[in-house]
Amino acid sequence: MNVSNGYRKYGFEAHGGTYLQKSDMNYWINHPQRTDPKGICFELGEDIEDVEIDFFALLPTLNQLWILNPKCNIYMTDTTTAMFKKNNVLIRGKFDSSAEGIARNCKLRFLHADVEIARVGDYFDHGVNIVTLCFYDDGSAYIHQDCKCQGISAGNTGGGETRFSIPKDFYLHMSAKDIAEKCWGICYKPILDKGILSGLLKKAKGKKGFMIDFAMK
Repeated sequence: MNVSNGYRKYGFEAHGGTYLQKSDMNYWINHPQRTDPKGICFELGEDIEDVEIDFFALLPTLNQLWILNPKCNIYMTDTTTAMFKKNNVLIRGKFDSSAEGIARNCKLRFLHADVEIARVGDYFDHGVNIVTLCFYDDGSAYIHQDCKCQGISAGNTGGGETRFSIPKDFYLHMSAKDIAEKCWGICYKPILDKGILSGLLKKAKGKKGFMIDFAMK
């Protein structure tokens, strides 16, 4: 298992295996970032299926946890639950996943993870265009558009990225078509054809938002 730092936010990400163990943090055990008083984020990659019991005791200032595998198994002991509540940890993942389940059972905040809603083109032939629905930690939303192509790292003029904000309650009054019309034209039809965005909007309406504070329920 590989645990690295500085990926999505100030914190760590784990990937490259199915079982995350305490020993996977050995390299970072004396690093000040592990216990940063400002708080840290930890991301569990899509390949991670199980996490060793009380693994998060190694991260006493954890304040945000991304769980990208919807079926990732995290056994919440009394120790882990108490720490998560004390730190008011924000859990991020997909609707109806283990991430949402942990947030519900522990009375924590849940926020949907960023979701790719379209990918068009070919990296080696004029580039690939990626559109992602993203959320800031307060639940406000934005659309990130990124074009990746050969030569970007070498300073080519190809490629590029943009972003634009959408209302926090967009799921109530905007359709997938409304949002697609604001995106790059080449991505308009794929956004609608994939149906990911329309499905998310429907789910969010039923759950009354992408941010759910289970402590208030």
